[in-house]
Amino acid sequence: MADRIRLKKGIQKKLIETAKEQTNLPWKELGEKVGVSGVYLNKDLKNGRILLPERTYKRLCKLTNINYDRHILEILPANWGQKKGGKASTPTYKKERLLTEKYSSELAEIIGILLGDGNSWSKPGFYYVRVCGHSEDDREYLVNFVKPLFKKVFGVSLNEYVHPTQKELFLTLGNKNLVYTLKHFGFPPGHKIRNNVEIPKWILESESYLKACIRGLIDTDGSVCPITGRNYPYIWLTSSIPNLRTTFQKAMNILGFDIAKWSKKQNPQTFIAKKVHIQKYYKEVGFNNPKHIRRYNIALVV
Repeated sequence: MADRIRLKKGIQKKLIETAKEQTNLPWKELGEKVGVSGVYLNKDLKNGRILLPERTYKRLCKLTNINYDRHILEILPANWGQKKGGKASTPTYKKERLLTEKYSSELAEIIGILLGDGNSWSKPGFYYVRVCGHSEDDREYLVNFVKPLFKKVFGVSLNEYVHPTQKELFLTLGNKNLVYTLKHFGFPPGHKIRNNVEIPKWILESESYLKACIRGLIDTDGSVCPITGRNYPYIWLTSSIPNLRTTFQKAMNILGFDIAKWSKKQNPQTFIAKKVHIQKYYKEVGFNNPKHIRRYNIALVV
């Protein structure tokens, strides 16, 4: 049996009504296209009496050509609400489980990616992870590297969503176990500035993990910028999170990089400026974001 999709309030009805409007099909034919009866679709699913089967949800999204994954609150087992009466009527909740139990450079890089341009949320019935980037400049990196990396480490497939006006590409997933696993390894859910997030201790204790984490952080929230009068670029990082700035400074000291003092601005910045350290970074840490590689190479020949 297919899993059930719990969407934000009103979204299930909106999705079904949009599919009806766009296809202009009778309920019977629309139901056949999405794998349920027309009456069931119109009366029960549209009115939110029953959660959408995952297969039906995906077919509706395909028909409307709109990705509603950002509205997913939870994915539930097919029979989660079917038992009635006595003890069976009491909701049961699966205990969270770790999607990986071992430290690795790949996991450290994911933590860096999330520290840079990712988020995680956890509320009753709502578990969500998101990685952001520019829909054009970062697409190759997010789709061809970050998405497979999550699959390799956690065995999950992130969904892609492009904001229609802000040129942002999001990799998203509503998954309680993923949120729990990230929290276990040092990336807590919630607002990153209020949480005052930092590079976790287990990463700081290993140079190989540190390099991977810093690479993920710079690939997402850093920049590679040509400098007038120099034949090499600077590598920049901006952060409004005190603990992240402190642990980044500590990490760069451990790895042997000199960085500038953090600027005293609303969004403090630092950078690597010495040519020998830029070259060292490229050789020992490197980039997985093709955008940074291109900018680095262009700066060398200017």
